Amino acid sequence: MALVLHAGNTNKNAFKALIAAEYSGVKVELVKNFEMGVSNKSPEFLKMNPIGKVPVLETPDGPVFESNAIARYVTRLKADNPLYGSTLIEYAHIEQWIDFGSLEIDANILRWFIPRIGFAVYLPPAEEAAISALKRALDALNTHLASNTYLVGHSVTLADIIMTCNLVMGFSRVMTKSFTSEFPHVERYFWTMVNQPNFRKILGEVKQAESVPPVQSAKKPSQPKEPKHKDEPKKEAKKEAKKEPAKPKVAEAAEEEEAPKPKPKNPLDLLPPSKMVLDDWKRLYSNTKTNFREVAIKGFWDMYDPEGYSLWFCDYKYNDENTVSFVTLNKVTGFLQRMDLARKYAFGKMLIVGSEAPFKVKGLWLFRGQEIPQFVIDECYDMELYEWKKVDLSDEAQKERVNQMIEDQEPFEGEALLDAKDSVMILRWGEAVAPQDSLKWEELLSVSSLGVVFEPFCWEVKMMRGASGSGSRWRCLHFFHIIFPTISLLLISGLADDPSNSKDVKKAERHDTHGNMIGIRIVIICLGLVAGAAFSVFLFKIWQKKKREEQHARLLKLFEDDDELEVELGIRD
Repeated sequence: MALVLHAGNTNKNAFKALIAAEYSGVKVELVKNFEMGVSNKSPEFLKMNPIGKVPVLETPDGPVFESNAIARYVTRLKADNPLYGSTLIEYAHIEQWIDFGSLEIDANILRWFIPRIGFAVYLPPAEEAAISALKRALDALNTHLASNTYLVGHSVTLADIIMTCNLVMGFSRVMTKSFTSEFPHVERYFWTMVNQPNFRKILGEVKQAESVPPVQSAKKPSQPKEPKHKDEPKKEAKKEAKKEPAKPKVAEAAEEEEAPKPKPKNPLDLLPPSKMVLDDWKRLYSNTKTNFREVAIKGFWDMYDPEGYSLWFCDYKYNDENTVSFVTLNKVTGFLQRMDLARKYAFGKMLIVGSEAPFKVKGLWLFRGQEIPQFVIDECYDMELYEWKKVDLSDEAQKERVNQMIEDQEPFEGEALLDAKDSVMILRWGEAVAPQDSLKWEELLSVSSLGVVFEPFCWEVKMMRGASGSGSRWRCLHFFHIIFPTISLLLISGLADDPSNSKDVKKAERHDTHGNMIGIRIVIICLGLVAGAAFSVFLFKIWQKKKREEQHARLLKLFEDDDELEVELGIRD
């Protein structure tokens, strides 16, 4: 019985076994008229692979599924096959690169490509993560191929076959020239492999993708309708066959993953149009540097649409836990970042109030619609940590409180402001620590800089015990290269408190207070560094003195041994 491979003639996973068969001289027949979604759902196929995935190899001893296992089986049919190397270490390296190609290359290419053609939900963060992981893997592969023509040894192995088949999907579908040019050795390797006679026979001509395919909506699988009349089953079945859309060939590459339903439209997009353009308000808020109340606050109320938007106060429920300032700041920053999902429909302002612990966290949010959007409540777990109260605009006191929160007025409700954050700033910088968030930087540096400095210092002292004098001097220089950037970071964090960009004089006073605290910290750390440097010099001098004494003792011992030897030989008395 000949080996029969059940798969479509464009399935890159089937190519692995077919190319291995060409190199091994094994005859493998590709089943004819294989139709994805039909052939692999038949009872006969499901007996070979119960989950209906392709490819499947039919052998005299029973079926084999999973493409890498099939390729290994075909390769093993030839005794001492060079595709599996000639030594145990070569065999291990071949298996290593097979796993690498499947887990790091193929998996990330599919995570990038499949959502774009509508066979999975497209999520930009997920695509970004897949591309980042793929680049990391390609960079590692590029480094290896910089000094190697093939993955293992000096000829084609099974690792090259599987790696190339995995790369075919990327090069032909999503990895454009501008993308792969970052990895020149991978490019050279790929085009070398696909133009080998045995590869070209199976793959045909491979062309690189000119552009990344546009994002398509998730495709809904077609479902057959019930026949209207019992006496017309054939007619209805024929109509359904015509209506069923042709499945793209790539479905086989994804091994027939079930497509999810298209994402429903956000209910907020279905609301009546509002006269308030949220982006205009965010732009006005960000660009107003002086006369904030007269320009930005007045502009807000001129734009505000009470029918299309609503304002909400929020108060953190567990303020007694806010005992460390930078931890509280991180907590608020994280909340604002998680609210990024509502950036199209919301604007938020968060205040951290109090000059000493425990600090109070209060917020003001502008939401599209008259209620807090349900998808925000469902997706952002922080929402339940706050008490929410809708602003009553008929109450002038509440309206004035809105003005004060937007303006960062200090004191706020009789207390000093530790800091103020807004969703516009978080989204603009796109990171957990905003550049103007100086206090957070200060406290983190004051806590961590001693660890950054004194750990390398202790390492240098240990290294000096067994090194030569010149080597020790270089290590001391390295030690100071670590110290001075640390001091620079502290100075930069202090300069970050320049109040020139503050919206009012009271905020500038708050920055001045923080600047004084930074100055004290810098002085303390500098004194510690000086003391550490002096102590390291003292230890180095002791080590030098001890080393000289040991060398002197060895020289005396040598001279004594020479005298005894001359006496024994009778050279001298």
